[in-house]
Amino acid sequence: MIIAIDGGTTNTRLTLIENRHIVARVKRKVGARDGITGGNLLREAVKDGIRELLYTNKLDETDIRLVALSGMIGSENGLAAIPHITSPAGLPELQRATIRMSFPDITPLPLFFIPGVKTFANGETDLSAMDIMRGEETEIVGILGLQSPKLPALIIMPGSHFKYVDIDSSGKIAGFRTTLSGELIRAAAENTILQSSLRGVYPASLDPDCLRDGYEYARCHGIGEALFKIRVSNNFIGDRTPEQLYAFLTGVLLKDDIDFFSKSDKPVYIAGSNPHRDALYSLLQDKAADLVRLCDHDAEFCSAIGAELICGEM
Repeated sequence: MIIAIDGGTTNTRLTLIENRHIVARVKRKVGARDGITGGNLLREAVKDGIRELLYTNKLDETDIRLVALSGMIGSENGLAAIPHITSPAGLPELQRATIRMSFPDITPLPLFFIPGVKTFANGETDLSAMDIMRGEETEIVGILGLQSPKLPALIIMPGSHFKYVDIDSSGKIAGFRTTLSGELIRAAAENTILQSSLRGVYPASLDPDCLRDGYEYARCHGIGEALFKIRVSNNFIGDRTPEQLYAFLTGVLLKDDIDFFSKSDKPVYIAGSNPHRDALYSLLQDKAADLVRLCDHDAEFCSAIGAELICGEM
């Protein structure tokens, strides 16, 4: 049995896992962002999360072999700055580059940090060839273990940042592209004049017709104009609810993503969380010949399963 820790920018998830079976999970609303200002918030959150997992499951440290950590918890604002490895990278490369460390003030258990992946060599300056990920590489290992996809493939991972990852015929991360689409959607909803039209809604599911209307309007008229039409629609037509307008907004801001990646002739697997997982699936229905949307379980726990596959034999 191991504890897999997926440390993001704002949240940290700790999962107790054994042979791909999820035993328990706890979450702390603390992440690498809290490390920017210094202090021990992240360290205390990890320590407390491990303690809770053990206590609630009537375990102690002798029942756990190790703690596997991935994501921003391995960045300069996390617990330790772990260097990225260069693509192509898959399970063997990640296993070789995983670093064992000790944090006795947090836990007596050994901590294994899984590195992120980059697409460039040090000293390179061509921005078009440069990208980085932390955490998604571990999710991808889990997805490949759970799905056994047709290879080569494209894996789409929506979140605050959307990752579009090319997987080669050997199951390695060959390249990827990142967009800020998730953050842009939230920023437009909260920090522009559209806020009054959307009224702070964050629907769990998105109206597919409004989503497609937003995408199509942006494709024909541009993203900037399409966004302003949300205000016009709300003030002068009034036939759409804030939830429907949010779906329109999402379709608008996913326009470039959809246009770029609908050119792929590879099988497409969509992971990540909702509502963006379902939104991408809806918008790509007529653009990708072989399209798979991960189920809730696989999308939620692929990071923990990937961490076990990477670190389980260490």
